[in-house]
Amino acid sequence: MKRNLWLLQFLLIVIFVSCTQQLPKEKSYPRVYFPKKSYTKYISECDFEFEIPTYAQIQSKDFFRNQRLKGDSCWVNIVFPQFNGTLHISYKYFENTNTLLRLMEDNYRLTSKHTIKASYIKDSIIDNPKIKGLIYSVGGNAASDKQFVLTDQKNHFIRGAMYYENQPNIDSMRPVIQFIDKDLLHLINTFTFY
Repeated sequence: MKRNLWLLQFLLIVIFVSCTQQLPKEKSYPRVYFPKKSYTKYISECDFEFEIPTYAQIQSKDFFRNQRLKGDSCWVNIVFPQFNGTLHISYKYFENTNTLLRLMEDNYRLTSKHTIKASYIKDSIIDNPKIKGLIYSVGGNAASDKQFVLTDQKNHFIRGAMYYENQPNIDSMRPVIQFIDKDLLHLINTFTFY
């Protein structure tokens, strides 16, 4: 009887001790809180303007790899600190259609580099009275999900590429990408060369 009581106490202690361990949690992603959409106008020194979200910040680039940029270049980064993302915008002035064709080919080559990780690359044409261009939507776990080019077909060329400082994972990034994509479309629709 004494032995059975001791065995019962031992089993109860083992059960209580083993129950204090926490079960592993399922893998999940943190909840993202999105700000209300509102925009402000950005006027560049490089002959263009557009509207950006009020929750984004402009970083002008006068240097690239410790070298001063040429006078015909104008680089601007639009940083989305809450979403760990940056839209890189580069501007080029051109004088003839051959240069414009070369710039378009360079852009296509840069976008095509994402085919290693992309499940698809879809392009959409921008055909406004004063601005022409292309928007590239890159599907899958590519480093850049959106890229675009804009031109007035006379002298001005813009290339934009959106990058996130996270490991590409389309499942976890989808809500953020969809939220920022609306801001990129707003930027493109309000873009003006002068």
